[in-house]
Amino acid sequence: MLKGLTGILADLLQLLREAACMPRPAALPVLKVLPRCDGESLKADLLAGLSVALLAFPMSMAFAMKAGLPVWCGLAGCGVAALVAPLFSGSANLSAGPTNASAALLLGSFAAMGAATPEMRATALPTLLLMTGGFLLLASWLRLGGFADFVPRTVISAYVAAAALRVIAMQLPPALGLPGDFTDETLPEVLWAALKSSRQLVLSMDMWLATLTAAAYLGLRRKHGAGKAILGAVTLATAFAALGQNVAANQGSHGDLVHYVGAAAGGPLLRSPEFSLRTFSTLFSPALALAVLVIIEGTANARASALRTGRTSDLHQETYGLGMANVACAFTGGMAASGSITRSALNVASGARTALASVFCGAAVLGVALLAGQWVGLVPLSSLAALVIIAEVELANLAVVRIILQSGRQDRTVFLTTFVTALVAPLDVAIFFGTAVAVAFYLKRTSKPEVVEYDFGEQGELHERPAGRASTGISILHVEGSLHFGATQAFHDHLRRASADPNLKVMVVKFREALHLDANGVLLLRDLAETLRQGGRHLILCEAKPETMAVFVDAGLVEQIGAANVIPWEDSNPTASLAKAVRRAKELAGGGEAVLHVLTAPHPELPRPASASADDWQI
Repeated sequence: MLKGLTGILADLLQLLREAACMPRPAALPVLKVLPRCDGESLKADLLAGLSVALLAFPMSMAFAMKAGLPVWCGLAGCGVAALVAPLFSGSANLSAGPTNASAALLLGSFAAMGAATPEMRATALPTLLLMTGGFLLLASWLRLGGFADFVPRTVISAYVAAAALRVIAMQLPPALGLPGDFTDETLPEVLWAALKSSRQLVLSMDMWLATLTAAAYLGLRRKHGAGKAILGAVTLATAFAALGQNVAANQGSHGDLVHYVGAAAGGPLLRSPEFSLRTFSTLFSPALALAVLVIIEGTANARASALRTGRTSDLHQETYGLGMANVACAFTGGMAASGSITRSALNVASGARTALASVFCGAAVLGVALLAGQWVGLVPLSSLAALVIIAEVELANLAVVRIILQSGRQDRTVFLTTFVTALVAPLDVAIFFGTAVAVAFYLKRTSKPEVVEYDFGEQGELHERPAGRASTGISILHVEGSLHFGATQAFHDHLRRASADPNLKVMVVKFREALHLDANGVLLLRDLAETLRQGGRHLILCEAKPETMAVFVDAGLVEQIGAANVIPWEDSNPTASLAKAVRRAKELAGGGEAVLHVLTAPHPELPRPASASADDWQI
């Protein structure tokens, strides 16, 4: 007992030492960037930052609407994140701020919490972002950013497609001018309501403004790019809305024909995070899911930018910058900060040279939001809703979905499982559940190790033993494949069948091609050794690679079986380990020297000599 506790403490100390030796993110890497800036570099960064701000400003309002938040949350989140993240990442590869995916996940999180109004969501937002930022900072400190590679692209694509449908269902009512509350309605229900109100919708000013916005955006984007297209479309729709309202007023019509962003964009919504155990418990899962999403988006977009520019990208430093950005947004009323693929690509294409380009972008967005907030309130809600719907259709990426569905049964199952879960359950649950299904498929595929059993013939030759035939006393099992916990049952079945032979005296298990042996496999071998010993039989483990041998030693298996019966792999002489195991098996079985004839092998493409002695065994 004391030895076991000592071992656990030693392992914990080793983990702490390894964690302490990990390289940490730089505290303020932008300080290393400033000395390299000159007039030409600053000019390029300023122009790039202003170009990105043109795109970021209207889109941040649309993302706030998408998440069911006041528009100011989007503006503050965009400005603060763009300003803070590069200070702590020191990189021009990533433009931080609200994104489609993070806004959709926020909406799902709020729905799970029962936050039904924008005010309730804005109240819960600071604590959620503070916890998300804490998870991101911890991930950067422990260098866990690479775990995003283990979330399958299939899961992310399904999650994004389902989130797109949910967001379209939320944005269609303001885009069409549908009366009533459609907060909890699905897309088919919204479409049915629109069909029933089709006559009234023809006269809806909101619907025509949404149509105008979509047509203007799609027409301008081909020639001028997304940023200028968004700004132009919103400006045109706002002008037509004002013109229509004035014409209606001159004709004596009272009331608003158009629904505007209005006071929602008016001013800062500064709220402090709530520090309570109950709140932390409620928000733990949504915050963790949001942090996972931010890491996935951030690292993927940073890599894409680094590939286009040839600049290096420290993914752990990028995660650190995104963590600090979310912490800053928690105290300034902003929404979640992630890595935007659109703004990052525009930042690179606009000629950004350093992290200061994003700083200029953030300052521009915050400046306009604070100084011209009353003008932002004049933007029609239907115009922003139309932009969100277009972005969601593009984000779903039907070409990628088609490839996934045609790739095979496993990919289809993972995709559809995640997709359906995201439609009927919170989005954070869909990410975890979809990943779990993908991991389950992987474990199932790797949970059936190949085990080939060999036996000695009457003349001492070695051949593959047919199923059901009794051995001549010594059986050699060649194990190939993973021996992790998921493969334990299949491995157990092979060992049980081999040990059930009444003629068996010695069982030799070859581990040359075995991988990922864990405690489950060790316990199985321990029980097997004990069962064989009680029957006066023996177990020999051979061809154990260094990592497998380390598991045998640390688990005490060598001591239990006997050092003479555990034979490690020798790189300098690949045939030696099995030769020693065969000699040892003959000794334990009471036999003499054997002449071995190789009649079969697990790898048919390898050469098979006619015969060999136990001392110079070859395969």
